[in-house]
Amino acid sequence: MLAVDDLVVTYGGRRDPLRAVDGVSLSIRRGETLGIIGESGSGKSTLAAAVAGLTPVTSGRVRIADADGVPTDVPATVGRSGRVQMIFQDPMLALSPSLPVWRSVAEPLAPRSLRVPGRFRARAVELLGRVGLGPEQAERRPAQLSGGQRQRVTIARAVAASAPVVMCDEPVAALDISLQAGVLRLLDEMRAEHDLTYLFISHDMTSIARLADQVGVMYLGRLVEVGPVRAVLGEPRHPYTQALISAVPSVARAGRGRERTLLPGEIPDARRPPSGCRFRTRCPFAQPRCAREAPTLSADSTDGADEHRTACHFWPQIRNGRATPFTAA
Repeated sequence: MLAVDDLVVTYGGRRDPLRAVDGVSLSIRRGETLGIIGESGSGKSTLAAAVAGLTPVTSGRVRIADADGVPTDVPATVGRSGRVQMIFQDPMLALSPSLPVWRSVAEPLAPRSLRVPGRFRARAVELLGRVGLGPEQAERRPAQLSGGQRQRVTIARAVAASAPVVMCDEPVAALDISLQAGVLRLLDEMRAEHDLTYLFISHDMTSIARLADQVGVMYLGRLVEVGPVRAVLGEPRHPYTQALISAVPSVARAGRGRERTLLPGEIPDARRPPSGCRFRTRCPFAQPRCAREAPTLSADSTDGADEHRTACHFWPQIRNGRATPFTAA
């Protein structure tokens, strides 16, 4: 449904460019969710904004399959084309503070109108009802609603656009933990009801585990591990993924015996990334080869049938945060 090929997003001038997204390729099947996790500064939100057409792309392609399954390139104005919608972390920044929320929901129904015609109100109220908000709440401004209610408004607006692909950028991060489950359940229901495809950005392993079918792990602008959510969260191969999951015991049920891995230092400056493997400066298993050669995403099987792919030279020797003896290379 959605295919991203060798996507690069660069900020800054030619002298000191920052490659926030550096050669990312991914695909999501129709009706499925790909979760993207990683530390702050890994490029997750930039990836989502670029796919949604909100950030200029330096190079690469974004394609979405049409009704017949034929992939077509998405134009740079995708944010206005109706083919991709975005749910932001802070709904207050996504909704007009001066408009009743029904008008915000109805905006995609009249994209060329400066003011949403009143004839769209019934449809907007219907969509708000579907996400759990009553007709009386449709007339309220965003400041008159709770955080969870405002996020439900943004979900209703994404559905109103009839866009097949929705970018979800930390949609529950700003909500109280008691509200997060309800919003995640609503997102799952909307996906099934409207056959939506999600790119779900989050730092929360629990949200990824509940909603995603596939998961990708980003580090310093690149994907370091991709695969089915149960495989990646249950049996992580890359030492960076292992370190992330070891810090969240409730998610790593399959690896309760795994020791917690504490990563030294902080994520490097994206303007001057390390040579070879970008994770090597923090990796407890780094070898000389890691500085010389950048690993590529590769599967366990030679025929490529394994969907679980890892960008690490020595991942077969690394299990549960421990390394078996291997020869330095």
